[in-house]
Amino acid sequence: MNSSLVRKIIYMVIAAVLLIPLAMISRPEVSGQDEGGILSRMRRQKKLTQAELTKIDPASETMKLASLGLRGVAINMLWMQSIEHKKEEDYDKLASTLKALAKIQPNFVKVWEYQAHNLAYNVSMEFDDYEYRYQWVKKGLGFLKNGVQYNVKDHRMTDALGFMTGNKFGKSDEKKSFRRMFQKDNEFHESLSDMVPLESYDVDIFGPDSWLLAYQWYDFSNQLVDDQGQQKYKNDVMFYMFRPAQLRNRGLSLQNENRTDDALQEVWQYADSAWKGYGNREILNAYGKPFRMEESHQRRGELVELRLELDRLVPGVRDEMVAEMRRDLPLTLEQKVLLDMPADQRTDEQEREANNLKQRIQDSDESIDMRVASKAVGDNKMAAVRISDKIFELIQFDKIEAKDNHNVNYDFWRSRNEAEAKDLTISARQALYDARKMRRASIYDDEFDVDYVTKKRTSTQKGAISLYLDAFRQWSEVFRLYPNLQDSPLSDEIATEMQQFQIMLNFSNDPWPDDFPLQWLIDVRDKNGEPDNLPTSEVLEEIRSGREGT
Repeated sequence: MNSSLVRKIIYMVIAAVLLIPLAMISRPEVSGQDEGGILSRMRRQKKLTQAELTKIDPASETMKLASLGLRGVAINMLWMQSIEHKKEEDYDKLASTLKALAKIQPNFVKVWEYQAHNLAYNVSMEFDDYEYRYQWVKKGLGFLKNGVQYNVKDHRMTDALGFMTGNKFGKSDEKKSFRRMFQKDNEFHESLSDMVPLESYDVDIFGPDSWLLAYQWYDFSNQLVDDQGQQKYKNDVMFYMFRPAQLRNRGLSLQNENRTDDALQEVWQYADSAWKGYGNREILNAYGKPFRMEESHQRRGELVELRLELDRLVPGVRDEMVAEMRRDLPLTLEQKVLLDMPADQRTDEQEREANNLKQRIQDSDESIDMRVASKAVGDNKMAAVRISDKIFELIQFDKIEAKDNHNVNYDFWRSRNEAEAKDLTISARQALYDARKMRRASIYDDEFDVDYVTKKRTSTQKGAISLYLDAFRQWSEVFRLYPNLQDSPLSDEIATEMQQFQIMLNFSNDPWPDDFPLQWLIDVRDKNGEPDNLPTSEVLEEIRSGREGT
């Protein structure tokens, strides 16, 4: 017997022997008779069987069998076909190909996410008519919704539905038309009713709302993780933020579509409550430590109070240290003059800017509070040291949690939600809405009735200029109550309205008002480098000086 034949026999024996452990590992389960091999038992214990992971679709299983073991090849071919159909703009074939692809890969979440995005974003943008775009957005959402039944325990599917619903209907260039069409689209609402009943996102006088539908999808995700214990694929800070964020987005959309009233105030109150509820929830920070964002917010307020208390125990010392430290900072001559100015001679805005400068200088030296405390004498010594230790502790907490707070802009949205729910802001928005209406009607000046006997004038209707001034007076109070809104998208929005106000004054040949209510905000934005092209106090002073000189 030659050596070649011997080797073949040995190989055959080894292969036969190997079949025994393979059979033990991979033997399939027979319901009620045999629990199967090692892999079968592991799949059942870890809940990795198809019945545990997804709905069993006979058509999907048939597709897998029909590929004759070449499933990977079939998947690649279908992906290539979908790309070609998109290039050729053959969207019907594209939709069919995507359905086939989903049948072969029903448990691969990225297939559903990618192709739904392709339909709703890429394909929809190929059409000029917004009504066709709307239909393709719906097809993308419908495709994604079909994928949920095959991945019922994966929150990434409902997250994607929440994001796409909110983003396409509420933030796209066609949002105004899309939201109007969405409200009246009974067929679409009916197609969603098996998962999201209409009454869950049609809750008040405003009708069905796409942002509330997005909220419901994110609510599904929260239930999967919190109630059913399913795997979470995002960190706590981002995962729990998306659901309450939809409520504030709803408020932003509704106030652009309607005159603000009590009903819209309730929308903002609900958004405010939900956002603070998120802040009060114990979640894990970037370092895996439990914390609450609302507590972080309160700690920052406590830090301010502790520093004031420390300064009362050691009066004047902090100002002396800040004065020494500022020599090493690149401050402008204007900033130096402002810091040297006595507090009782500063305007409200100058006082605010001076305090911001002092804070910036203090932040450059983390040990300043300890150094202040070290100057305390007598009975105040121990109390000052205790306060400085507490301040240091709060600063360390803030450092750890600052990244998470910044990522979701927690403090800003806390202030924005709370401010928008206030009576003052509601009134300011009503005045702004009325001013816009009169501006579009080209009614700039007030209208009066005149009694020709007594020569007395009675106002019958305010024009756009007066209404804008009323609105700006109220907005000035809003910004003073919530200083962190002064450098925000809300400030940008009001700056745009001030620009419209300036255009009206130019049309009517009226000068810029000497006592303009938001003059201080124009100056702040100018110092921050905002290119609003609005007259600053400095420019107005030059204009007045020129007039007086002539």
